[in-house]
Amino acid sequence: MISDRMEMRRQIENWFELHKNEMLDDLARFIAVKSVLSPAEEGAPYGAGSRECLTLARSMLEERGFQVSEFENMIITADLGAAPAKMGILCHLDVVAGGEGWATDPFEMVIKDGKIYGRGATDDKGPSIAAMYAMYCAKDLCPELRHGFQLLLGSGEESGCEDIAQYLEKNNPPPNVFTPDADYPVVNVEKGRIMPHFAASWESELTLPRIVSVTGGTTINVVPNRAEAVVEGFSLEETEGYCQEYSKKTGAAITAAQNGKQIIITTKGTATHAAMPHLGTNAQTALIEMLAAMPFAQSKGFGYVQALNRLFPHGDYLGRAFGIAMSDEISGDLTLSFGVVRLSENELSGNFDSRTPACADDIDLAGMVNAAFERAGIAVTRSTASRCHHTPEDSPFVQTLLRIYEEYTGNPRSCLAIGGQTYVHGIQGGVTFGCLMPGSSNNIHGANEFISIDDLLVSAMMFAQAIIETCA
Repeated sequence: MISDRMEMRRQIENWFELHKNEMLDDLARFIAVKSVLSPAEEGAPYGAGSRECLTLARSMLEERGFQVSEFENMIITADLGAAPAKMGILCHLDVVAGGEGWATDPFEMVIKDGKIYGRGATDDKGPSIAAMYAMYCAKDLCPELRHGFQLLLGSGEESGCEDIAQYLEKNNPPPNVFTPDADYPVVNVEKGRIMPHFAASWESELTLPRIVSVTGGTTINVVPNRAEAVVEGFSLEETEGYCQEYSKKTGAAITAAQNGKQIIITTKGTATHAAMPHLGTNAQTALIEMLAAMPFAQSKGFGYVQALNRLFPHGDYLGRAFGIAMSDEISGDLTLSFGVVRLSENELSGNFDSRTPACADDIDLAGMVNAAFERAGIAVTRSTASRCHHTPEDSPFVQTLLRIYEEYTGNPRSCLAIGGQTYVHGIQGGVTFGCLMPGSSNNIHGANEFISIDDLLVSAMMFAQAIIETCA
């Protein structure tokens, strides 16, 4: 057993220098798998791609001599040592869709200027590889740890974390757990969340000018970077005038094109994670604002577009229009992202994602949202909610992670609160540790997602140090 921390760090750094290329090669194999949510299949509750990535991870771990267990085709676990696990790292191998605007193929790893590009490079395939190699390192350097360590790799985080929720109903996690799925130094506060899905229907109306359809967004936890509407009864010239006006007003790029008697209006914004909606430009709220201002014939469908514009005004990231804006010192502002909308000639459906501060835990947010929709004649068809998660900063495990971070990076130690929710949400004592360095964005959930090689390597080294120290 290595007794001196500095000697331990030296040996860890030497180990990763020898295994750096293997680690990058394995990350390339992960990124090449399109592990995006798709229709469930037998043995693949989150689709074939997610299943393929879990199978690949299992084969990698077994090649290294680890015994791998599987939970209902959703999660795999691998244990280091025969003793009960004192520490665990939770990662996920599923990713959001590739999306548009990439300079490279999102599912082919590209290294340029010291950065690794590819979907999942930061969220969460890169950190998963870092955790796997940290475990390999701990096994090689300290084969006789007194306490066990457990790695957990899931496949349903981006679609709502149902995989880990079901796993935890039947299994207890280790007492000290982190997930490398957010920011450094340590995130000890994760906001709560409310995700309403809504719908309405009506009889088709053909009076011109009219809205034939509106389509925006694909995933509830991503600010949509594209939306499209099909309209009839306006000239192309007249429509282009509105496009120019509302492009300037909203910051989105809105264009129109003739398609027979119809005009297709396309809106392009900037995607970002729903927990940080202020960093993106929501294409569908920009489009809806423009449509609501155009002189369409009065109809049920147009009325619903106007209602959506009142409920989700472009640039309202705080839920003011719903009357739910609030903030506290522990967890900050409530945020709201309008994620998906589908409107046809006689039906409307959609959803939004709100990240809620600790002060919202004792407020009936769902009731307030439902009442706002009801006033607009829209029904909430289902809604899920969770409370704010908080692990005290003075936890010994948190203090260990903070010290390791400061020693390896030279940056000051501190705890953070975020709007995102991770696998540790609701796990007593759970926190996030990396892999996003302070001041970085890494384009998570957007085009050209990346992680620097240096950041990935130092993350893996810190993970290895945490495993060895905690399980010694």
